[in-house]
Order: sequence, then structure tokens, then C-alpha cells
Amino acid sequence: MTSEVLSNSVQIQKLRVAEVVNYLQQNGWVAIAHRNPRLLVFEKGVDDRGKPIQIVLPSQDDYEDTPYLLTKAVNLLSVLQSMSFEEMVTAIDSDPRDR
Repeated sequence: MTSEVLSNSVQIQKLRVAEVVNYLQQNGWVAIAHRNPRLLVFEKGVDDRGKPIQIVLPSQDDYEDTPYLLTKAVNLLSVLQSMSFEEMVTAIDSDPRDR
């Protein structure tokens, strides 16, 4: 499925930025400074070319591109964790004490 289709899914529409940030922080992702205060950037590890792997999130839930950016983040996390998109959303959305 494409990002456009996934960003319209009910799962993504219910997901909140704070939930993704919490998941990233609990799983070793490090917040890095960004000049745009509307964006939150996290890094963890490097890709095949030695460049840092980054996830870019909106700083608020009500931005127009929030579903798209959340979808990109979940897609990347699902690949890195070898999970389906749906499984990744569930992992992010679940209570951390349940893990």
C-alpha cells in the first residue's frame, strides 16, 4: 500500500504524535535539534551508506501533514522491526507496561 492510502487508514487517524514519540524514546531513538520548531527529529543507527536513520514527526497532531508523517514513521519502524504496518501501529498504540 502507498503512504497516501495508509495515511487515510483508521489506525493512523487514531495515532497521536505523543504515542510515537513515547515509543521512540522507549526504544533508544534520540531526539536531535531541528531548526523548524514544527518538526521533531529522532535518530537511531545508520543505514547501508553510513548515514543516520532519521524519523521526522510533526510537533502537533493537528497539522495537515500529520497523518502522512506518522505513516512514514510507522512504515520505517515496521521495516526496521520486521513487523507489518498494522502490528507496528498496535505496538506503538499499546501501553508500554504491556510490552
